[in-house]
Amino acid sequence: MITVKDLQPHALDQVHRLIEPGPVILVTTQHRGIPNAMTNGFNMMVRHAPPLIAAAIGPWGHSYQALIETGECVISIPTADMAATLAAGLQSCSPRQPDTQLHVLDLPARPS
Repeated sequence: MITVKDLQPHALDQVHRLIEPGPVILVTTQHRGIPNAMTNGFNMMVRHAPPLIAAAIGPWGHSYQALIETGECVISIPTADMAATLAAGLQSCSPRQPDTQLHVLDLPARPS
């Protein structure tokens, strides 16, 4: 189980070292008060200073709509042992019930 203690802050000018060459990342959003989480494997660093990350997110999901309306998300880079837990947890969630995702993963919502 992933807990807040597993998460570590990193300096923004150094995150490119963690995200290249494009690991699976966790993208969390909130849309009209409903939290949403998705894994993303198609991402890259666009600029290092200030950091700019590109991630392909299709218009068919809740994350896309939340990003369009709010312009905000949180990108987390899970460790290798956390990645399997995230993938299994998100696969067990219904895309029609995005508010269950963070509860299934037992992740707390934090402001972006």
